[in-house]
Amino acid sequence: MSGQSLPEVAFGPFQLEVRNRRLFKNGIAISLGERALDVLCALVAANGALVTKSELMAKVWPGVTVEENNLQVQVYAVRRALGEDGDSRGYVRTVSGRGYRFVGDAPAAGDPRTAALPAQEIRYCRMADGVHLAFATLGEGSPVVRAPVWMSHLEHDWRTTVWREVLDALAGAHQLIRYDARGMGLSDRNVEISFEAGVSDLETVVNALGLKRFALLGMSQGAAVSIAYAARHPDRVTRLVLAGGYARGPLVVTPERAAAVEAMATLVSEQWGSDNPAFRQLFTSLGFPDASAAQIHELNELQRVSASGEMAARILKMLAYVDVSAHLAEVRAPTLVLHSRDDAWIPAERSREIARRIPGARFHEIAGANHVVLPQEPLFDSYIATVMAFLAL
Repeated sequence: MSGQSLPEVAFGPFQLEVRNRRLFKNGIAISLGERALDVLCALVAANGALVTKSELMAKVWPGVTVEENNLQVQVYAVRRALGEDGDSRGYVRTVSGRGYRFVGDAPAAGDPRTAALPAQEIRYCRMADGVHLAFATLGEGSPVVRAPVWMSHLEHDWRTTVWREVLDALAGAHQLIRYDARGMGLSDRNVEISFEAGVSDLETVVNALGLKRFALLGMSQGAAVSIAYAARHPDRVTRLVLAGGYARGPLVVTPERAAAVEAMATLVSEQWGSDNPAFRQLFTSLGFPDASAAQIHELNELQRVSASGEMAARILKMLAYVDVSAHLAEVRAPTLVLHSRDDAWIPAERSREIARRIPGARFHEIAGANHVVLPQEPLFDSYIATVMAFLAL
């Protein structure tokens, strides 16, 4: 905090005019709803002290009984306006089970959230059904399109060390094109989803960019969409890289697990958006057993800000029934398939199946258990070098 007293408070690059109810960042006004402004003003006025949830709700909704999730929505809006991903660092801190407090010191140097975002260009394109998707371009060279992964956010991806190193490498040698899937990230959220719509969305994005031929990168859930696109448009995909993916969803491979998937989807819908990251951490710890505490935090928060619990549950159930195995033999692009040997999210056998059935595909098995190879792993440099060398051929 700057030491200033109300009605004007400065913290980091932000200035809050309490009397005029305006928030600025580096002198530029930031749009923030009335309720979210009430939350921010109440927290700032407490001068670092804990403000309980009941106290906040009484201040923001005086004389009205509201559910706690209404407060969580407004806290999220405040954090988003302040450029925050997390609930344990940053200006608005969660005090587990009790409430929130405002900490005026800027995030510590070295925190991935303090690193400047790359100068990517973010634009929108409209799908045939009226849904708007956000896409970003960065770098120069031959184009590489990355299909959406399990949870993505065009801005917050860069604030995770897990993704930033990979994206930096790709954008350093190519024009990197990414987009947030429908229902996710900066794209329209409350929309209908289906696998077929996902393939159509990829078609629309590359057409909006005027791309004639390009390399296609499908990681995790993006592999199936990439396979379907490459089979339909063999003349447009120059090279296909599939990492940690599958052609058949879990309920296609093991349909007897339907009840388990439904139960998990119910938990996701109810617990995903909670300030307590414990539930999201189940996903993170399973997929990234060697991640540091900071990386787990980053991934937990990336999942939280990428989609609502209801949307994450719908995506989970939709992906369980994906099956593009019949199209594998139709892929004509040179293909590189990679997978971590002991991946617990998606078994390596799913990628072996892909490599066996795509004509001429190369399979590269990585020693390790992380769904995406982590930057601190000894094999990370060779993993990136393998992908970059293949794209350069």
